[in-house]
Amino acid sequence: MKKTYISNTIILIVIFIFVGNIALAQSPQVTLPSAGLTPESPFYFLDRLGENLRQFFTFNPEAKAKLQIEFAGERIAEIKIMVEKKGVNAKGLAIAESLLQANVAYAAEIVNEEKTSGKDVSALAKTLNDEFDARDKLLEQTFKDAKAQLKAQRKEIKTNLLAEARRVGDTAQIAILEGQLNDIDQQIDVLGQKKDQLENSLQNEQKNIEKEMSEDDQKKEEIEQKEEQEAVEEEEAKEDDEPEEVQEPKEANEQQEINKKDNGKDNSQNSNSSNQGKQNNTKTEDNE
Repeated sequence: MKKTYISNTIILIVIFIFVGNIALAQSPQVTLPSAGLTPESPFYFLDRLGENLRQFFTFNPEAKAKLQIEFAGERIAEIKIMVEKKGVNAKGLAIAESLLQANVAYAAEIVNEEKTSGKDVSALAKTLNDEFDARDKLLEQTFKDAKAQLKAQRKEIKTNLLAEARRVGDTAQIAILEGQLNDIDQQIDVLGQKKDQLENSLQNEQKNIEKEMSEDDQKKEEIEQKEEQEAVEEEEAKEDDEPEEVQEPKEANEQQEINKKDNGKDNSQNSNSSNQGKQNNTKTEDNE
């Protein structure tokens, strides 16, 4: 009975792996999978166990290399969900980043081993590079969205909360809000540093795949990378040049209007008093 149960379990695992590999081969469209369990979860080892089983039962080197890029997509999905929920200091983020680098490095290693055995790997390298590029763009978008969210929070504090606290003279609230602004600025800096570090390490691993592509494909890749880098730099320059508009709250504007009216009344009264004084002086002179 126990032997039958074990045999059935092995058969189900093999079927699962076989079906998964067929789906991978038949689906050219690259999408970001559901994050599922993240490194923060105590049950994350189950996710890793499933990946190790799929890898173990994948015997074709080309399929195994593509599987690593698929796993890289799962790591990116995990990074995305952790950054969105808990920011750059999320527990487990470093684990996902390390595993992501390992996935890309192992795919490059497989390509190199296949080339060493005498096989033409230019087509495989091109496929792996294209699939990872698509996933890498989603990773870049994740950091971009996180930065935009932090900047939106900073603007909300500056334009509304801090301006109102200053208007009413609430020094305690001003101190709290300024502390929040400093914390957001630090998060933006850390986010940028983490993005640059991760991208640089991934590019180093990806270059090991790119160098195995044909010369024409390598030239095209260099042109695309240059254009993308120029676009990123141009967008960052626009963000740096864009001033942060700090609008006073509605109540402050209304108070300014009231003050103007009051000043106008005071000036009018002073003017009337001055005119009345002149008239009285004129009358006095006439009587004399």
